[in-house]
Amino acid sequence: MLEPLAKTIVQEVVDEGGFYSIEIEGEEYQEITNDTSLICNQKDGDKYIGVDNLDICYINVYDSKKEFDGWILWIGVNDHVERISDHTLMSSDYINIDKLMDKWEKEYIRL
Repeated sequence: MLEPLAKTIVQEVVDEGGFYSIEIEGEEYQEITNDTSLICNQKDGDKYIGVDNLDICYINVYDSKKEFDGWILWIGVNDHVERISDHTLMSSDYINIDKLMDKWEKEYIRL
């Protein structure tokens, strides 16, 4: 089963020992955590969890010491991988975002 893109991204970060947070308009929406259940709707009946409650936000990525590693500009009104509008994770040790997006999109197309 294909997981939501936001969950796929933060799961990769968490699996490597990292953390994430959600920020909107400079304010913390979701504090730094490694709980992937808080990133987005993931099952029938979920409503307005994490990025699914926001039109535009930043998903901030942190290393295992909770030091800032980079951000993802998430635009919830777009579709599929287009929800990732921009990011600063080109040299991240926690995630190869471009490879992850390509893999997710190929799996999505096969559905």
